[in-house]
Amino acid sequence: MKITHFYLGLGLPAYENVLSEAEAHRVIGANTVAGLTPRVFSRGADGGLLTTPDGALLTVVTLSGSAGVISVLAFVWSL
Repeated sequence: MKITHFYLGLGLPAYENVLSEAEAHRVIGANTVAGLTPRVFSRGADGGLLTTPDGALLTVVTLSGSAGVISVLAFVWSL
C-alpha cells in the first residue's frame, strides 16, 4: 500500500509526502484529537469503488476543521 499525505496549508506552506501505515494512523489520530474531523471516502458518486487510473483501489481520508479541508491522505492499495 502507498500512502500519500497532502497538507493544504494553514500557516505553513502546502506540501506532500509519502507515509508509512503507522505514520498515517498517527496523523489521523493526532489531528482528530486536535479537533479536526476525519472523513473517509472509498466510493464515488456512482456508488462504485474509487480507483486510480491504473485500476488500483483508492481510499481517501480528509481532515477538516472550521477553515475547511486541511489535509488529505490517499491510500492506494496494491494490485
